[in-house]
Amino acid sequence: MRRKYNAPQRRQQITDAAIELLGTEGSRGLSHPKVDQRAGLPAGTTSYYFRTRKALLLATAERIRELDEAALSKMAELGADGSASYSGTLGLAQLVMSSGTEPRLTRSRARYEIVLRANRDPDLAATMIKMGLRFYDLARDVIAQWHPVQPPPVAALIDEQTVMVLTYIDGVMMSFVHGHPVVTDAERLNQHIQAILRSVVAGSA
Repeated sequence: MRRKYNAPQRRQQITDAAIELLGTEGSRGLSHPKVDQRAGLPAGTTSYYFRTRKALLLATAERIRELDEAALSKMAELGADGSASYSGTLGLAQLVMSSGTEPRLTRSRARYEIVLRANRDPDLAATMIKMGLRFYDLARDVIAQWHPVQPPPVAALIDEQTVMVLTYIDGVMMSFVHGHPVVTDAERLNQHIQAILRSVVAGSA
């Protein structure tokens, strides 16, 4: 009898291998045969599940979004009561720093490979936008909690702070991808984040 495979599990196996390839060899190193080889699957398996290269890229982007979403949800869950290390701006800094070490560094590199391609592919862009909005919402919640309860901060101020912090974080993560990190520990990154928050407050006064 022929073995029956769990299709969702097989697709996950394929996309995880694709993430490794994108993160180590770049988009030019991504092909159906290479994914088969990296995943240890019979030749033709990847092309059976994802007929085209675009279909494979879209599925890989969705898998990255799924993994990132899990990490963000975990941070929100751990920081909900303020008792865990993943809370406040330090928790945000810890999450960012984790993207600069393995196994998440390979995923970070794969993500940026897809972001570059997303500039020319609306379908890929839509998936990455979903992830960006989720990260924005989480960062905004953290920043809103950073403010003293009284008086309540103006929403526009929090929005500006969020944009400035995320712009800086994007640069930090890019330095990880290039192999020349500009920050090497979460405590230092947290100091930078809080300095940005204070400077935006001062500039709005």
